[in-house]
Formats: sequence, C-alpha cells, structure tokens
Amino acid sequence: MAALTIAAVVPALALAQSDPGASEQIETGRVRISGGAEVVYRIRMLPPASFPALPPAVTEQLEQRKCMVPQTYEARAPENVIHAALERRGSSDWAVLCSVNAATTLYVFFQSQPGSPIALRKQRDSEWIGSEVLGAYGSAWGISRRSPSQIRQARGSATSRVDADHDGIEDAFIERSSTTHYFQDGSWITLENP
Repeated sequence: MAALTIAAVVPALALAQSDPGASEQIETGRVRISGGAEVVYRIRMLPPASFPALPPAVTEQLEQRKCMVPQTYEARAPENVIHAALERRGSSDWAVLCSVNAATTLYVFFQSQPGSPIALRKQRDSEWIGSEVLGAYGSAWGISRRSPSQIRQARGSATSRVDADHDGIEDAFIERSSTTHYFQDGSWITLENP
C-alpha cells in the first residue's frame, strides 16, 4: 500500500444510494499519496441506531452530538463500537468512533457516568486512509477490545506501570500500527502494541 500524505481535502456527505430509507451516509474527499497522485476516498458512516446493543444513554449522547460511526475499508459488518470493561474489572463500558463534520473523535462511555463521555483523541477523517483490494480508498481507523492478557504482552516504556486487570482499547491504523489506551488510577496510559 502506498504511503499517503494529506493534501487539500474536500469532504462531502451524501446519503447512501443502496437503501433510500437508510440513514447511512458516505463521506468523500481527496488526498494526495506520496507519489504525488491525488486519489478519491470514500468512507461509509453508520448512525448509532445501527448498533442496537448500545445502552439508550450512550445512543442519546451520540445522537445529540450528531455522530456517525465511520467504517473501515475492511468492514464486513458494523464496527468501531466496542463493549468492554474499560474503567475497571467488571464494568460495562463502551468506546465509539464518532465522526462529525469530517473529523472523528474516539469517545469512551464509562458505565459509572454514561452521560459524560471522555474524548480520548480526535483527527480528521482523511488522516488515516487505506486501500481496498480494488484500489478504492477508505478509512483505516479501527478500534477493538484489548484483553488484560494482550495488554500484559505489550511492549513499551509504560508497560511496567500497567497492572492490567481489565480491558483496554486497541486504536489501530490498519496494516500500519496500533496502540492501546488503558485506564488506570484515574488517567489514561497509551501503550505501543508489539
């Protein structure tokens, strides 16, 4: 896959044509790849209603923010919403990628405070773009649950400070790199994944 550099980005949202009644959206724009060629990207966005397992309080917060959940170019089913024990062992928490106005925020919703999501990080939708098999470009930002045993196996300077007894969030630039966000002692630690 060619390395990408961001050029002038012209994002646009359009309703998906596959189902006229759907509220799915497509964001399109242009980026310049390292060789200088400009390519068009296309990011499929799903509304919070596409994730019926989300608790009503979380869905309400996402809808108030007008969030759409970006799907990676590899997506075969709805993704980028995870349910895990992120605050502490046994908690029932959620992490969601939320795109609004061509920028995505990684939000965490602790069970203890579902109405007060934590914004872990934010970037333009066009920053992490990847290529499908057929050469079409799309989002390469994905999140997933990282178990305590996977966290303990992580390498990096912060690993020695982590007493992993609950889940973390794997934050991945598909096929390139990933980190794990882990909540401990009231703050977030970011670990490099092996």
